Amino acid sequence: MRAMAAAEANANPGAVVSADNASQGRPPACPLFAATLFFCGGILLQHYCYKPPGLYLLCALGFAICSAAALRWAPTPRGVLLAYSAAVLAFLPAGALLAAAHQAHHPPPPSLLAYSGGEEVTLTGYVTRSTLLRAETETDRHESLDLAVESAQRDGEPARAVTGTARLNVYVSTSARERREQAEGLREAPAELPLFAYGQRLRLRAKLHPPVNFRNPGNFDYVGWLRRQGVAVLGSVKSTEVEALPGWSGSRVQRLRWQVRQSVLERVAQLWQPPYTGLFQAMVLGERGLVEHEQRLAFQRSGTYHLLVVSGMNVAVFAVFLLWLARRLGVRQEYAMLAALVLTLGYASLTDLGAPILRSVLMIVAYELGSLFYRGRAPLNTVALAALALLVADPASLFDPSFQLTFAAVMTIAGLVLPLMERTTLPLREAVVEVANPGRDADLSPRQAQLRLDLRMLAEPLGRLVGRRAAEWLVVQPVRFAVAFGELFLLSALMQIAVTLPNVWYFHRVTAHALWANMAALPLVGVLMPSAMLAVACSYLWHWIAAPLAVGFAQIAQWSLQGILLAVHWTGGSQLADRRVAMPAAIAMAAVVLCYALSLMAARRRKTMVVAALALLVASAWLLVARPRGFAYRPHQLEITAIDIGQGDSFLLVTPGGRTLLLDSGGLLWPRHSNLDIGEDVVSPYLWSRGLGRLDAVAFSHSDADHIGGMTAVMRNFRPRELWYARSYPSDSLESLLASADRLGVRRIERHRGEEFDFDGVHIAVLGPPADWPLTKSKKNDASMVLHVSYAGHTALLTGDIEKRMEKLLVQMTAEDGEPLHADLLKVPHHGSNTSSSELFLDAVRPGYAIVSSGIRNRYRHPRPEVIERLAGRRIRTYRTDWFGPVTFYLDAEGVHPWVAR
Repeated sequence: MRAMAAAEANANPGAVVSADNASQGRPPACPLFAATLFFCGGILLQHYCYKPPGLYLLCALGFAICSAAALRWAPTPRGVLLAYSAAVLAFLPAGALLAAAHQAHHPPPPSLLAYSGGEEVTLTGYVTRSTLLRAETETDRHESLDLAVESAQRDGEPARAVTGTARLNVYVSTSARERREQAEGLREAPAELPLFAYGQRLRLRAKLHPPVNFRNPGNFDYVGWLRRQGVAVLGSVKSTEVEALPGWSGSRVQRLRWQVRQSVLERVAQLWQPPYTGLFQAMVLGERGLVEHEQRLAFQRSGTYHLLVVSGMNVAVFAVFLLWLARRLGVRQEYAMLAALVLTLGYASLTDLGAPILRSVLMIVAYELGSLFYRGRAPLNTVALAALALLVADPASLFDPSFQLTFAAVMTIAGLVLPLMERTTLPLREAVVEVANPGRDADLSPRQAQLRLDLRMLAEPLGRLVGRRAAEWLVVQPVRFAVAFGELFLLSALMQIAVTLPNVWYFHRVTAHALWANMAALPLVGVLMPSAMLAVACSYLWHWIAAPLAVGFAQIAQWSLQGILLAVHWTGGSQLADRRVAMPAAIAMAAVVLCYALSLMAARRRKTMVVAALALLVASAWLLVARPRGFAYRPHQLEITAIDIGQGDSFLLVTPGGRTLLLDSGGLLWPRHSNLDIGEDVVSPYLWSRGLGRLDAVAFSHSDADHIGGMTAVMRNFRPRELWYARSYPSDSLESLLASADRLGVRRIERHRGEEFDFDGVHIAVLGPPADWPLTKSKKNDASMVLHVSYAGHTALLTGDIEKRMEKLLVQMTAEDGEPLHADLLKVPHHGSNTSSSELFLDAVRPGYAIVSSGIRNRYRHPRPEVIERLAGRRIRTYRTDWFGPVTFYLDAEGVHPWVAR
């Protein structure tokens, strides 16, 4: 730290070392920035290249000793530079050592996991988080809460003390019969679901289960996300099974925070009516439970979803507004900064206090404390200090997408935007201050003085017509507007370029209109946040005095929100606005990182270097989209992969020539209370991780939700040329899917028994259903499209959800036609239900391998033990997605080769 302090002093005016000596060898002006980069390098080193922690400790001590020795025995500018370099290098092993220490610490698993087997248990504990969620119908209301469980009890056993937190969905739901009785007055309507308070003690009965991940490459780590929030198990409970107990538990501070937060949310609901209520609650306090799904989608497609979460930008706007207000009220700078700091911390505590808020608060605290102590405020140092503090607390946050996105954006502002503004717009902004005062001309550069002279010359004749003040405003104001527009464009453009890599890596999204949407929305957010907060604050004052002010500020905030919504829907409404891209190539990612580093280094250099670096940065960002990772396939083998999508079906077929077919897309049979889209959130990330940007064809076996629920998202993301399907039992979901195919320009092809065709060298025969198969509800599973796929003398039978009736019919029809039903690989019908996989059918198919696509602990208990016994009795080697995750089979002339990722 002594070396760092000396480097800081050496970088500031008035430092001990003279400017002449500094020119011979002076450390950079942002020593913490370099130290933080090396600290990140140490964390990456430990993550990808493990070494003994003792080695890291010795290296850190060695560099520290070298730094101290250089300061002690070589107190010259070159010695200071050497000390600084050694101190910075010490952060590399220090980061690795700290990461190793965190990895070695394994807290004991919560004992609540022992009760997550799916049976009903009685839980006693207190509420730590509670959120009302938007109801889909008037008779279906639900609430999400986290329960810190103190004791758990199975039926017939004594209650036992446990540790861990359960995330529960508490709901009020009535059957169709109960709704009829309520309409006829024979039954009372269900009671309103209360909003449970922090610290409230509850006893309830629930079925618990541990969270699980979809185990495909590229899928989100849901279990890790819940673990970081302290959640051990998930469950659901009816509101009638919840009993409020006397007394309170938990932290008094947290309870007070919850009460204040809930009071503010209620005030927001009073000031703004739906559909604005949920949006204001989200933007002001981060409460997104009442935001509609279509609203979220519009913000995502326009690249402005960050407006719906209380992010660092919201906190920064709040802090800047407080400082501006304090200056207008004549408060001294020191007191204004202290008040702004205290109120900003208070506001941040009312939000969810997630990682983005914490990062923003740390940067604001560092900035304002530096101002209070009259220290130089190097922006990169402020960013580095916040990053270093968070990484010391949790080195694993370096791999958090939110961490990377936040610091990429802030580092762009500090390292690129501000230096470029200092060269371009800030001189113009200084020049148009007090244009009518010629005395300021001498303090400015010749170009600035010339601009002021030109503006006065334009205003002079105009002043004879409209007056001097009006003329000055008409001449100067367009220049100020142009400067503000240029700054906003520069900020938005560089921010979008900077976050292109993490957006493509994690979200596979490039939003073409995000630049214009943010340019329109960000100034409005600067009006919305202060006016909304003033409206809420006035609503707490004396009603007869502050009510008109609260209404006025609320109206201003609502006008601002309407302007934001206009920009969001205009930019996000186009199908071309939101482009989804596959995983980028390694060379493209390396080019972006290199060009970004060159831009940071060149930002304060000569103009030609700046222009060249920015041009390379733009080109490298374009390369991310234009050069995705190459799609890996085997030229002489047919690939059939069962994707892990839980309870449902989704199979990817890849021909030896690299053409692709997705058969079924999975989906939720009971999608209520869930925003999960299997096609968007599970299937698509897997395909993108493989390097796929387009599909040649998609198909669905039949119209059940667990087969077609994700198909619309898949077609929207991958734009296949064809959609294959058999006549299926009609449903609203099916009609919506076919309409989406027509809207997206996907050619629809109806298949039925008797069709045979080649798909890039792979022979496909449609064995079912017959063209005249009756479409009744009882026979809808038997209407599944059955495909017999052949390549290089080996075959696979993909059966959908056919049951014993269709199995028997297939055996009879193939026998009559003289066609063999045999297949080397069998997709076990209906996820292993006992309604399928009859002995007659298995004897006719005689597969060597079988694959069962089913979900972990699914409510149907698929695959059934009887089916597994029948498969085992015939020595069929069976694979299951609920046990193995995604399973791949390669077919070639030598046979079938299964492969399971470990």
